[in-house]
Amino acid sequence: MVKYLISMLVVLLFLSNCFGDTFTHRQTGKSFNGYATQITRQNKTQVRIEYKKNPQYLDLGDYEINYNHLGRKNKVFTFSIKEPIDLICEAEAFEDAILLAADHGPLFILIEIDTPGGRIDLAKRICGAIIQIDNCRIVAFVNGGKFDGAYSTGAAIALACDELYMADNTTIGGATLVSYTPSDTTTVRRRRGRTSRITYRRAIVERSIVPSRPDDDASTLTAYIGALAERNNRPGIIAKAMVDKSIEALEVTEEGETLFVEGQNKKAAQTLVRTWSERGSLLTLTAAEAVQCNVADKIVSSQRELLAALDAAKAGLVRNNDCEKAKRQFWRVKQNFNEISPAITHLKDRSEELHRELNWVESQIRGRGPWYGYGSYRYERDVIERQRLSNELLFTLDRLILNCQRAIQMANEYLDLNADIDSLVGDMNSAIAKFEEVRRRSPM
Repeated sequence: MVKYLISMLVVLLFLSNCFGDTFTHRQTGKSFNGYATQITRQNKTQVRIEYKKNPQYLDLGDYEINYNHLGRKNKVFTFSIKEPIDLICEAEAFEDAILLAADHGPLFILIEIDTPGGRIDLAKRICGAIIQIDNCRIVAFVNGGKFDGAYSTGAAIALACDELYMADNTTIGGATLVSYTPSDTTTVRRRRGRTSRITYRRAIVERSIVPSRPDDDASTLTAYIGALAERNNRPGIIAKAMVDKSIEALEVTEEGETLFVEGQNKKAAQTLVRTWSERGSLLTLTAAEAVQCNVADKIVSSQRELLAALDAAKAGLVRNNDCEKAKRQFWRVKQNFNEISPAITHLKDRSEELHRELNWVESQIRGRGPWYGYGSYRYERDVIERQRLSNELLFTLDRLILNCQRAIQMANEYLDLNADIDSLVGDMNSAIAKFEEVRRRSPM
């Protein structure tokens, strides 16, 4: 199964990219300017043609496509990956947003990266969204900040992009520059929309990648990141050394050609130039080293310099905030969920207490001897108490059912809550059954 997944990935990675603005028909020689979208219909691709209001559906195989910015909008859509990659909702928002951005025909899409990495499965989803965009150039900019680089799965995302630029003070690879410790990390507190800041202590630590799912084993990840790198003519063995400690990455020359090979595959005829990574440690590259070994395309000092280098100095910047919005919405939902969870526990406990009291009062009513009589004070008191307990129990169970329904809805919509949905469903069904049972009881 793992080999099959790797094979499918490699096929997807090496499919030709259709970056194009000038389309020339192979038979007639007629040409036009425009851009292709990701929308297809009956094996034809939607193409937005310059000066035409309505899109056309064309077989791209009939055209020579030349990427030259002609026919595209003078805009650059920007995305940011600035925190640990640990929320499903952010990955989902990124998948949808980058597809829509590409279909708007920008000059290119810019992804600014500064992250210590995170969950492998989510990083793969983000990488998959990037490599499936075949109608727009995707540019990564490791621009520094809180984490000063792209590490572990963050490096995989950078390598998935068509071009990779780095700020001078950043690094990329398998180590992170941030360590979280209880003594110097302030707990995030969210109350009524206010969020406290998080402080970080900087320290050099090695970060090994732990698979987040059983099928995300080391060999699969190594093959995956190697394929991402080779897709854009970057040395796969260097990328693999970023996530696999067992790899020794060497730079060699053979007949005047520079090659990057694994240590065990070095031939006698090859001359060693440099050992980039030794066994037992993950490879981390500075910006200069990344350019030197062809992992990064260029060092730039700022976003402005990057835009100028890509002939987009006068382009309008369109910042996409969908991932940030998704994260903010998740935290709001999580706050509500955290308020509902203890309420459910309280209502469960209270309903059980009321149920016991109701059963006891009913047993007292049934156990009264004939000498009390139906009109006796104790009998009337117990009947009134039974009615009160029954009403309160039904009200409590009704609230419990509604809270369980709300919690289940949130848990189904936001898997990041990591809620025990089966337990919530069990509590709800139990409350419904108890509600019906109490409601059917005959007055005594």
